[in-house]
Amino acid sequence: MKRRFGELKGSGRHFIGTGIMIPTPEMVEIAGYANFDFVVIDEEHTEFESETAIHLVRAAEAAEIIPIIRVPEVNEVYLKKALDTGASGVVVPNITDKETAERAVYFSKFAPLGGRGACPCVRANQYGKGDTSYYETANRDVAVIALVEGAEGMKNFDEIIAVPGIDAIYIGPVDLSISMGLHGDIYNPKVVAAMETMFAKAKAKGYIIGTYCYEIADAKKWMDKGVDFIDYSTDTVMFMEKCKETVQALHS
Repeated sequence: MKRRFGELKGSGRHFIGTGIMIPTPEMVEIAGYANFDFVVIDEEHTEFESETAIHLVRAAEAAEIIPIIRVPEVNEVYLKKALDTGASGVVVPNITDKETAERAVYFSKFAPLGGRGACPCVRANQYGKGDTSYYETANRDVAVIALVEGAEGMKNFDEIIAVPGIDAIYIGPVDLSISMGLHGDIYNPKVVAAMETMFAKAKAKGYIIGTYCYEIADAKKWMDKGVDFIDYSTDTVMFMEKCKETVQALHS
């Protein structure tokens, strides 16, 4: 059964996901069986690309978890390949201004909403089994998630959220803090205030909004503030944390 990120809109609940950096279907299945709502398959900060990601999308569908692919950059080929796998959507990093936001939409949506390259033979269209309604369905169901993660994006935020076709706004706290000269301190009051301001603006425009967290208390804080989805940690970090906890416990 395929699930879609669009289920979040109007659902009245929070979506909790996690990042996938270990390129094995088992990690995706584990996240699904643990009842995460979605996975963000990371092609930006890993060595793997669409040839591997397609297997992770299959695993997500088998485990009934929503597959999102984080592409390396705003690029026609990366976006086309990611969406042709059948992923529910894309996280597009480094959205810094109106132009990058427009390009993200253009390469992710078919005409008349954009200019995504159309091929009826891809997995997303059941290798040609589907019909011409696929293009309309894809435009409706595929989520374009704009990742705003730096001071330039913050400066141009009003024009970014005015671009039609973006489905969700994702604020990246780590890069934001570094670009503000705060060295990764995502809890700094200046970072928190900047995020709150951007979230309020995006929410007022009707966007689904989300962020990345790697502590439970931080995730709960943002959910209490009205954030719709949390991209919580990654498979690598959670595995490392559990390994360290186990070794420390056995040596104590």
